Amino acid sequence: MLVSRRIFLALVVLCVCLAMLVSAAWAGEPATVTVRVEGQNATLLAPTQVTTTTSPVVKDGKPEDSCPGTSALGALHLATGGAWSGPWDESFKQYEIFSIENESHEFGSGFFWELWVEHKASQTGACESELSPSSKEVLFYPCSETASECPSPLGIEAPARADIGESVVVRVIKFSATGESSAASGATISGAGEEATTDANGNATLKFPSPGEMTVHVSASGLVRTEATICVHNGNDGTCGTTAPTTSSTSTSTNTGTSTAVTGVAGFTKSAPYTGPYALVARATDLIEDHTYGRTDAPRVLSGTVLAHSAVSTISLQLRRRYKGRCYAYNGTRERFVVTRCGKGGYFKVSTSASYSYLLPAALAPGRYVLDIRATDASGNHTTLARGSSRIVFYVR
Repeated sequence: MLVSRRIFLALVVLCVCLAMLVSAAWAGEPATVTVRVEGQNATLLAPTQVTTTTSPVVKDGKPEDSCPGTSALGALHLATGGAWSGPWDESFKQYEIFSIENESHEFGSGFFWELWVEHKASQTGACESELSPSSKEVLFYPCSETASECPSPLGIEAPARADIGESVVVRVIKFSATGESSAASGATISGAGEEATTDANGNATLKFPSPGEMTVHVSASGLVRTEATICVHNGNDGTCGTTAPTTSSTSTSTNTGTSTAVTGVAGFTKSAPYTGPYALVARATDLIEDHTYGRTDAPRVLSGTVLAHSAVSTISLQLRRRYKGRCYAYNGTRERFVVTRCGKGGYFKVSTSASYSYLLPAALAPGRYVLDIRATDASGNHTTLARGSSRIVFYVR
């Protein structure tokens, strides 16, 4: 929590000192994080990615009053362009944060700025909260000084892209102060004229009627709002990672000087469909070949694209897991992993266009995983299994 909560910090000074010893291991190491600031009634700073530096943060012009650039305050300073204010506290050797993006919550005003790092409530001030290279999110929001505990933030798991009219499943979760997550039922999801309410599992389905970058907003009573951006494309229109089809034209001259196609529409030649082992090339966008993920880092959304010379008709996935000599395969109908013979699995359809996104119902357990991507096009071609493309091998520890 921020230093403006003076009484609380005084009571837990021993815990603060221990936390400082832990964070010191990461001191001075830049980290790439997303900074978000939520105000009382609106988002003050949408998720903004910055990479911290070793340059100290000096707000009052006195070099002796400085915070590490690699701290949470350093990330806030970069993300807001310095649009925060607060005095230097000589006792705690750090800046107090009174206002961010022109919204003020000074000590004694009834609210203070709460700080969460990596979905956990920080027990140190923003200057002391060093960010590790694995840190991903820094969040500031107002908390009542009289509240027994601060409201929990919401999180959203959504695909990076979707096709027009495609049913997109998003999942909303809420975090506890210690970082545990649980489904957020009854949350409202809105964006691009669409609105839905999450079910008991925190899931909701959206469809987007038009292409573009769509911001999806999530809110729930007594919880801190969040948002995500989904790129919506119209089939293979060349946006959101899709590849627009190309058309070649040839013509034959006649005595009258007009052009007539050999077959098909005037002015264009109808060529034979492209065939071959690489007529379709799959690309997973959220998985890294041969990479080892932590339990909290493994993607919940399986997404990617398929490059093709003609329209993609179907994309199916097969996901297998091996752990301590036992093998499992994901069942798309039952939406869970089932025990199976090693090397065996089953495909489940996830798309009828050139891109796909599939939200897994739960975080991936430890083990070795193999994701196979199978796609077909209108000409009857299909993907060929190839490591790093249509077959991704990765690990969860």
